[in-house]
Amino acid sequence: MKLKIIIILISVAFIYSCSSSKNRGSNKNVAGIYMPGLNLIDPSYKIFHTNDTLTEVNFRLNSNNLLYTKKRNDTAFSSNILIHYELTNRGTKALADSASLHFTNFRQSKKQQFLDGLIPLKTAFGSSYDLVLTVNDLNRDHYIKQKINIDRTDLYNDQNYLLLDSNKTVVFKNHFNSNDKVYIKKNEANPAKSITLKYYSTKLPIAKPPFSADAEQEVIAFKPQLISQLDFDSTNQLAYTIKDKGLYHFQTSESIKTGPTLFNFQEHFPKVKNPENMIGPMRYISTKKEYAALTESEDKKLAVDNHWLDLAGSSERARTLIREYYTRVESANNYFTSYLEGWKTDRGIIYIIYGVPNVVYKNRDYENWIYGEENNMMSISFTFHKVNNPASNNDYSLSRSTMYKNSWFRAVDSWRNGRIY
Repeated sequence: MKLKIIIILISVAFIYSCSSSKNRGSNKNVAGIYMPGLNLIDPSYKIFHTNDTLTEVNFRLNSNNLLYTKKRNDTAFSSNILIHYELTNRGTKALADSASLHFTNFRQSKKQQFLDGLIPLKTAFGSSYDLVLTVNDLNRDHYIKQKINIDRTDLYNDQNYLLLDSNKTVVFKNHFNSNDKVYIKKNEANPAKSITLKYYSTKLPIAKPPFSADAEQEVIAFKPQLISQLDFDSTNQLAYTIKDKGLYHFQTSESIKTGPTLFNFQEHFPKVKNPENMIGPMRYISTKKEYAALTESEDKKLAVDNHWLDLAGSSERARTLIREYYTRVESANNYFTSYLEGWKTDRGIIYIIYGVPNVVYKNRDYENWIYGEENNMMSISFTFHKVNNPASNNDYSLSRSTMYKNSWFRAVDSWRNGRIY
């Protein structure tokens, strides 16, 4: 169930306008962004440039993540939300816009609702902005602050396309299943009458251990298996039905490779709900012989259960290990999915084996993860550099080193001895 609150938000967008902004340091520990459950509100955002002067910020809140209270016995339960945003021009550092949006949602039952809203922003083509959004659950006195890059320097990047599902509802996650229908809406200023679709198989190698020298030298051939041309209609939209599992990247031409990307991975993605999908991530803590036995087994569920039982030594401990390991796998899928599933990526393998880092420093070009206390010689630090990938803005590569070998085997041995690392 979805609740539209666009009209309410637009009507008050300029009532609470303000003209001040605060300086923010970039060298902050942001490890909380990779801690499941820490950010209770957990909003989703989708940026769409509708034309040369207007940018729409679509957002979604899950009612299950909000606190509903009843003030009097004769009133319904309600949530109380305050959203504040500040838009800053990156080039001039000037505050371009700011406002606070307040709304209340009433509900009669605990059935999940999606609260979808839209914030219109005046932006200029050729400029780049930082948008800082703060969503405050006033009933719980809890808030989350996020910064989003508004990129108007390119008419063909993915912010110039809006994905809609079969019900013409905004899509916030680009994960689809076979036979799902998706609509793609383009920026009105985009003169292209058609777009090129390139389909890629995502049956690719998983990340190698952090000490592996081969990973730095290996070149993966990532070539499209299918190329087709799709036309936009008179409303600047096109419809497409997802077919095979893999990656679907849309680009204007061979010289303009940026554009939206759709994924069709495993069923129920990013969750892991069947034994077949549980086996892949076990490669990180299994020997080649063990992994071959798992993949070749006729009864996958029995093979998976027996393998974890052998590692844990008891059913109770096995359940604990399974719960933690696959919680990390699902979190990796949520956080790190790029052109392949999050658990297969460089950040994914480190996250699954080592857990949530104690310290995370993040900027436009890299992430630095620290396990342990900062400036402690016993701590472990991993650096991931952002990769320029037209199919994904979330692709990072680990700087590997042989210095990680002892740490890696210590962590893997912990899992293989029935202990969560």
